[in-house]
Amino acid sequence: MGADLKLTPSGAVESTEGWTVRQLGPELIEYCDGAIACLVNVGYSPERRARAIFASESTSALAPRLREHLQRAVGLLNGRFVVI
Repeated sequence: MGADLKLTPSGAVESTEGWTVRQLGPELIEYCDGAIACLVNVGYSPERRARAIFASESTSALAPRLREHLQRAVGLLNGRFVVI
């Protein structure tokens, strides 16, 4: 079905598949999967009243499942997020 997720004491979301999502600040998320890491911008979406994660701008051949992983992780992050 999918990987199990857990929230670490530091606030990061870890997957049993080996990827991690960590909020570095109000406007920045770090995504790590194996040997790759990338930073993802976060903004505010007034119409959704949520922090907007701009995953479509960060997806690449190096991180083809970035959007999917972020969508799974946002429910465990502190705050209200939406993946765009």
